[in-house]
Amino acid sequence: MSRKPAKSRAASSKTFASPRSSPFGAFSTASRGTDLSYLAEPPDLSSISDSNVIVSLKNLQKKDATTKAKALEELVAYVQAHPYEKDGGTEESILEAWVQLYPRISIDNSRRVRELSHILQFELIKSARKRAEKHIPKIVGSWLAGTFDKDKTVSRVATEGLSSFLTTPEKVVLFWRRCQAQILEYASDAMKETAATLSDERSTNADDAEAKYYRVLGSSIGLVLNLLQKLDLPDLEKFQDSYDQFFEQNKVWSSVTVNDGVVRRLTCQLLNACLEKRPGRVEADLARLSKTFVAEGLKCTQAGSATDYINALTELTARHPTVWTSEYRGKKPLASRLKSFLEKGSQISTSRFWVLLNHLLDVIPTDILPKDLDGASEFLRCVRSGLTRRDEPRVNAVDGWSTYLNIARRFVQMMKSGDDRVKLVQEHIFPITAHYLYPTSETSAWASGSQQQILIKAYTSTATSPFEDVVGATILEWGQWKENFRTRIRNSLPEASKEHGKSQKLVADEGLRWFTLTGTVLDAHEKTLGTQRPIPDIPAKHSLELLQDVLELLETRNWKPFGAAATLESAFKYSPQLFRQSSDCIREILGDMMSLLAKNGVELLQSPSAAHLFSSINLLSQIPEQKQKYEEIWKANITAILDHVESTGALPALTTLVSTEDASVLAHQIQGLQDELLKRCLMCAVSTTGPEWDLFDAVFTFNTLTDAASRQLAKELGSRMMNASGQPNTGVVRGLRLIADRRPDLLLQDDEIHMSLMTNLLSISERSGATSDVIALKGLMDHPSTTSSRLHELVQRSISTADTDSLAVTTLVEQVLQSCTATSGSDDQLENLIPDTTIWKEELAISLQGTPNQSLAITNVLGGAYLLPTPPSSVTPNKFIQRDRDGCSIPGRMAIYTAKLLSRGVRLDALPPQKRLDVMIYLNLTAELVVDQLTVMGQNQIWSSLTSEPALSDAEELIESARKAIIDMTQDAGGWRDGAGTETSQLMHDVIQRLIDEARSLTTMGLYSARVLGELIRVLSDNHGFPSSGEQWLANLDILKSTPSTVLPAVAILGGLGEIVSASRTISNFCNRLVSDIAGASLGQEKSLITLVLLNTCMQIYDIGELPVANNRLVFAVRQIATWLENPENLDYRFAAEACRGLQRLLPCIKDVYGPYWEKTMGFCIYLWKKPIMGSLDCQIPSIHASLRLFLTLQSLEDPNDDLVDVLQSSEEMRSAALIELLKRPGENDTQPLEIVDSIIYRLVENIPLHQVKDPSELYGLVASESRSIQTAAFTILHKVLPAAQKDLSLDVILEKTDAQLPDELLSLLLDAPTLENYSDEALARFPTSVRSYLLSWYLVFDLFKATSSKVRSDYNENLKASNYIAPLMEFTFDVLGHSAAHPLNLDKANLKADRITQYDVKLAGAEVEERDMQWLLIHLFYLSLKHVPGLFRTWYLECRSKQTKIAVLGWMAKYFSPIIISEALEDVANWSENQGTPAEDEKELVVKVNSAREVTAGYEVDEMQATIVIRIPQDYPLEGVEVIGANRVAVNEKKWQSWIRIVQGVITFSGGSITDGLTTFRRNIVGAMKGHTECAICYSIINSDKKMPDKRCQTCKNLFHRTCLYKWFQSSNQNTCPLCRNPIDYLGSDRRAARST
Repeated sequence: MSRKPAKSRAASSKTFASPRSSPFGAFSTASRGTDLSYLAEPPDLSSISDSNVIVSLKNLQKKDATTKAKALEELVAYVQAHPYEKDGGTEESILEAWVQLYPRISIDNSRRVRELSHILQFELIKSARKRAEKHIPKIVGSWLAGTFDKDKTVSRVATEGLSSFLTTPEKVVLFWRRCQAQILEYASDAMKETAATLSDERSTNADDAEAKYYRVLGSSIGLVLNLLQKLDLPDLEKFQDSYDQFFEQNKVWSSVTVNDGVVRRLTCQLLNACLEKRPGRVEADLARLSKTFVAEGLKCTQAGSATDYINALTELTARHPTVWTSEYRGKKPLASRLKSFLEKGSQISTSRFWVLLNHLLDVIPTDILPKDLDGASEFLRCVRSGLTRRDEPRVNAVDGWSTYLNIARRFVQMMKSGDDRVKLVQEHIFPITAHYLYPTSETSAWASGSQQQILIKAYTSTATSPFEDVVGATILEWGQWKENFRTRIRNSLPEASKEHGKSQKLVADEGLRWFTLTGTVLDAHEKTLGTQRPIPDIPAKHSLELLQDVLELLETRNWKPFGAAATLESAFKYSPQLFRQSSDCIREILGDMMSLLAKNGVELLQSPSAAHLFSSINLLSQIPEQKQKYEEIWKANITAILDHVESTGALPALTTLVSTEDASVLAHQIQGLQDELLKRCLMCAVSTTGPEWDLFDAVFTFNTLTDAASRQLAKELGSRMMNASGQPNTGVVRGLRLIADRRPDLLLQDDEIHMSLMTNLLSISERSGATSDVIALKGLMDHPSTTSSRLHELVQRSISTADTDSLAVTTLVEQVLQSCTATSGSDDQLENLIPDTTIWKEELAISLQGTPNQSLAITNVLGGAYLLPTPPSSVTPNKFIQRDRDGCSIPGRMAIYTAKLLSRGVRLDALPPQKRLDVMIYLNLTAELVVDQLTVMGQNQIWSSLTSEPALSDAEELIESARKAIIDMTQDAGGWRDGAGTETSQLMHDVIQRLIDEARSLTTMGLYSARVLGELIRVLSDNHGFPSSGEQWLANLDILKSTPSTVLPAVAILGGLGEIVSASRTISNFCNRLVSDIAGASLGQEKSLITLVLLNTCMQIYDIGELPVANNRLVFAVRQIATWLENPENLDYRFAAEACRGLQRLLPCIKDVYGPYWEKTMGFCIYLWKKPIMGSLDCQIPSIHASLRLFLTLQSLEDPNDDLVDVLQSSEEMRSAALIELLKRPGENDTQPLEIVDSIIYRLVENIPLHQVKDPSELYGLVASESRSIQTAAFTILHKVLPAAQKDLSLDVILEKTDAQLPDELLSLLLDAPTLENYSDEALARFPTSVRSYLLSWYLVFDLFKATSSKVRSDYNENLKASNYIAPLMEFTFDVLGHSAAHPLNLDKANLKADRITQYDVKLAGAEVEERDMQWLLIHLFYLSLKHVPGLFRTWYLECRSKQTKIAVLGWMAKYFSPIIISEALEDVANWSENQGTPAEDEKELVVKVNSAREVTAGYEVDEMQATIVIRIPQDYPLEGVEVIGANRVAVNEKKWQSWIRIVQGVITFSGGSITDGLTTFRRNIVGAMKGHTECAICYSIINSDKKMPDKRCQTCKNLFHRTCLYKWFQSSNQNTCPLCRNPIDYLGSDRRAARST
């Protein structure tokens, strides 16, 4: 059966599709045919056709909840699979069975089972539709009962099922009306059930049984409650008897006492509904209600239902108060029950409980409440006890205490005696206020009443009482509270006490509370003036008297009690109403404040009370009635402060007094104050510390300075933003930030201030980063004034000069973009914001004075053209190149600035054509210079150096942006050859013509103009192609000539067009003409070099061997060049380079032609390789590179002629030697051209035969080369040579009996070990060549361990141990791989599997990211360390001081390396065992078995017995050594046997962990012990029963016997004679006899 999840029930309202008649008309009085009891009969399932459904229905009758839930899921899936549209839905027999099961299943203890039961019920209704109507009466009670389930999920599912077809409120009411009889019957029957009938006590625990019972009970009450709520009286009266039958059950009203909050709540709601709909029924049950609902209900807990209970009780009492009196038959008074109930509080209910309680006490019979003082006090104590319970929600406090005070007021009115009334308020109302004013632990029970709403209600409860004695008691109580407070102020601890601060803080807090309450009372007093019951202002008089005492105390104690001063401040802050009247007390208080400083001066300023007192003056300004007095007091105190301004405390006092809006107007009137404030603000900005900052902030927050003073201050600060060293003055920046926040107009209105601030601010943000103050100030630049902005002046000044104070280009670009956005990109403004091209050209000329780097000829399309420019005949001294702090020159700054603007969307279309042309040319000239500087990492060019990351990033970004600008501008330039069409076409035409003119001079400027021209032509031809009409364009240019004025333009255009003109007749003719010219060229002439350069460029257009030139011409040209090679010393580097480049293209075209030029060419290449480097290496690189490429071309020719084959074979040895010499040539800077040459050398050197490497020692130093390719080449050769040389070395060491030594040259490479501290993370990630050299040197060391003898390996081990070489390697390895930080590299995530651990391929690693290459090599070296020098690693590990590192290394090694090392060790043992060779005649083979459990068993057979040892390899091998155990001792005694075991273990431990060496030693020991031993002549065995060999020799015949065998012979023969020669044998021997005789 399908088990799909239940589908949504949202769209199933079609279950009852007919809207014309009620779907429930088919039933009206049908009875429910089932029972909720677990004893109900099971349904008959015999008529169901599907056996799977039968099984599921039977499973529903089982006890296990999981089984039932699974069965319900299966049934839901089955019903969903049989919708109404498919054969009319579910079969009838299933419906009938379900009707019997549903009531019991729907009340199951399992939430999931109940939920699924309602889902299934809905699905069945939806599937059966009309056929299900007749079953509705039987299940309606259970279905509706499900909507009252406490679990929201179950309740929601049942409700949704019903709502799917009861879609309107009218349908719902109709449904309840039609099903009223069935619902009542279900509710009555359910009410009769008990826990015992609903659950089987044998399989259900008491808690589950009770839960099910309460679920049924609650649903029963809920159903009747809903009937009463939904139906009208006429509908209810139709089933009067059924309702009476239900309510006659005692359980209905006694349910208010059950241990279930939901049931109790429903019972209370049911009572309210009955009072409204069935008052007669309630009246008939008053006696029962008085007992169960009132008496028992008050007695039991009402947690969760207290609000509903008190509401129902109030309604019941209001209509039938006799339930408290005449209807009550109990012995215990209900008043006692009520007090017990009140002691429980709201029982975690809402505040509505206390509101309803108040209503209840209003309607409760007065006879129930106490009328005497003691009873009232007890009753209030009970209420208060409930209010102050720990579980009482705090949010109930206001309503709860309000009810309490209402009760207290009611009791006050009930008291007949005045004394009783006074005592009642003193004991039960006044403590609320008393605790608030002065809380103590004794009064903590009143703490929850300390809220202003409660306090004011407590005050009005007595102050507005109709009884004069109560009002009088209130007045007296406030007077007493005042006296108590005054006493505490006077008794507060003096300053000398340790607890002085704490004592004053307590006084201040009490003053705050006093005047907060006083302010609340006075506010209420003012609001009720003129009403019938005004609230008196009793606290006012006492508060003013208190303030007089406070001021008197302060003056008496020298202003030290700051708690008293804080009390004065609280009075002005929270009770300003006190000072709105005019009285002698108020005048006296204000008079004292007038003369505060005049009378006390410095003493007051330095006191802790000063801040509170001056704050009180500020608060006085907020009282309108005292405005004039405030001004007098403020001026008097300001004047006094200025007289003592240098005193401690004067500035904080001044800050406080100017920190109000009212003080601003007064401050403008006092010039002395203005001068002092200006002076203090300047001092503050300069010193950056002290209390002046508060004053600075206050001055601009409240506008205390006049406009003139403010402008003067802003100007002073703007001129002091940077100090003498160029660093920002942080105090000034902070001050300006405050001004920008408060008065930004001061910084924008004045042009001078604005420009100075803008320049200095941008400079500061570059140098020191964007601090919060700088960011705030930079906000001013977001909206600069469009009328007075001098941005273009700032840009031109900053971009046309360069020094350490220059603004960064990025900053200027951001400002320009903001300005363009603000002014909508004004064209006139844009022209002023573009760099001055005149200055750009002049500065570029300075950078182009020298000759270009000659090595660039091999990296650029212009090739040999780089060899043509010569320095001017009269060179003027280099002008000083201005640079910014990043080392960038003016052309670089201009280019970066322009490129950034273009990349951010700024277009140059609006510029004048000439300036637009200049900008494009100079931008690309600068970019090409940067490209070359980046290629050779040159110094003092556009940048002083590109070694820093910022400079390198800017250079790369400039190149990318410039090239993108060319691409973008050529998109719409299809007519670039003639300038026709678009404006862009005309621009490109003009640019090309201008560049051709510039390139006509053989100077560096001409060369770089050709560079730009070639790049531009390449982009244009790529975008727009080169049509046949281009032939005429080439002809019109008139540059295809071998002249100095045309060579550079011709090379540029040929290089730019490239293969696209390979079919051009013009180019073909030009190529033929050049070949003919070369055939007659002379060595050393400039014209010959120019022709050769042009020819080489032209030949690059065609594929190798496909030149459109006749063979005879090519042969003549080759012969001519070959004649130059006869005397190679006569060729300078330029001719050498171009000759090789020419031959590389010419020779493949005549590969079938024999001649001497093949030999001359090869000889010339070897000459160049062996030639010592004279002068700069950069000049030699082109010729070396060209010769190497020439050789590669010759070597790769298909079907070469015999002359070439002979030359290649005969020159092999010379060639190898020359390449090695070339490999050893001195290196300079690591540049891209040099890397290209080195990579070619590496490719050639790696194929050199080993026998041609004469002296490997001269290659060790090359491993430390700065060039990676040279490193790799030297390493590759040594990696092959060293292992091959070890076999001879092992033999020499044995024959000469000497110790092997690691090469000194190799060990010297291990001395300078790298450390993590020497490199930054970024540098280390690039795998520095020094680190790579060190690691490759270690690789070579381990190469020496391979294919060598144990003796040599041991000697090498000692070499490494002597100088502790291994420690630096391990420390660096584990620092880099993260072990030192407890985060070792995860080899699984890094994809470094076992094959990478055990093998390292330097060529494959070169293709990886540098950091991954380094990690791979480190991991492989660690593997080799474990394999070849485990003892040295173990020593390092034991001496390592970092426990964190050791833990990380141990786990990492055991996880990734130990399994590999162990596997290889076992494999080596297995291979060794198989290849032991044939043993000697008197020897036997060692039997070796390798077990999968890391064990090796070795046995040697002796006389049909085996001497056996077991070698066990630990899990963390090789850190932990192997364990050798003797399994079977044979032929020797125990002492010697143990000695052999120790020897074997020692050999393995100290020979690099070689188990095979240990096995060899074990075999050698046994063989040596067995030599010379023969069989015993008695037992004819070598080994006897006690595993010993014959050790007793006959002195006559010299035969050996076992001692035990001889002893037995003596016993059996009764003679002491030899069994063979019969001569006497001394059995014991002379030594034994002597010992026995003594």
